[in-house]
Amino acid sequence: MQQAVASRLLDRVACIPEPAPPSQLAEAVAREGCRVVELRLDLLGYGLSEAQRAVEELSSRGIRAIATLRDSREGGRYSGPDREKLDTLLSLLDHGAWLIDVEYRFSLLDEALQAARGRVIVSMHDFRWTPPPEVLYSYAGDMIRRGAAVVKVVTTAKTLEDNWKVLGINSRWPGRAAAFAMGRLGRLSRILAPLMGGALTYASLGEPVAPGQLTLRELLQAWRLMGVLE
Repeated sequence: MQQAVASRLLDRVACIPEPAPPSQLAEAVAREGCRVVELRLDLLGYGLSEAQRAVEELSSRGIRAIATLRDSREGGRYSGPDREKLDTLLSLLDHGAWLIDVEYRFSLLDEALQAARGRVIVSMHDFRWTPPPEVLYSYAGDMIRRGAAVVKVVTTAKTLEDNWKVLGINSRWPGRAAAFAMGRLGRLSRILAPLMGGALTYASLGEPVAPGQLTLRELLQAWRLMGVLE
């Protein structure tokens, strides 16, 4: 029973690798036992051909890739045209990416959802605070209605109570939501999200790329201390 729980949890960890050539990146994440990888293309510095090769390398190892070009308005480094962004992400689906991730405020969101045939994580980040639960549930519900495969709702924890506000989204839409909080006080939500039905939590293989993000080893150690992993 515990082995089955452990397997489900590992399927819900999106590893974020450090920059490396595509083949080396794939080897590194495979060594760490990652089953899902978020390719933050805005941080990796890949051109289109390198990104396509990275997706292919990961797919050949049975590792599911999430392709992301995070917008500079939501904590990323991408500042190019939205059309170029969408074309890049859609091409990576053709090369074997599992899902693409676009922002809730993305101007071509509905086109992305239609063109990708639902293989889209729709994400919303609030770097200021954690809004009231009714606001968060309204955002998540609208993303679901518009056809997101997974809704990603990420807030900033100013108090421990903010963890509970955002974690409930995972329970409301189990397997369809990835909701947690950033910052030191939000680290608890990153650990608990998959235990409450969250589709994904995110862990770095090197330096964190978001406030409060745990490394993969820290996350696994937390689950071991909780008794959900051996």
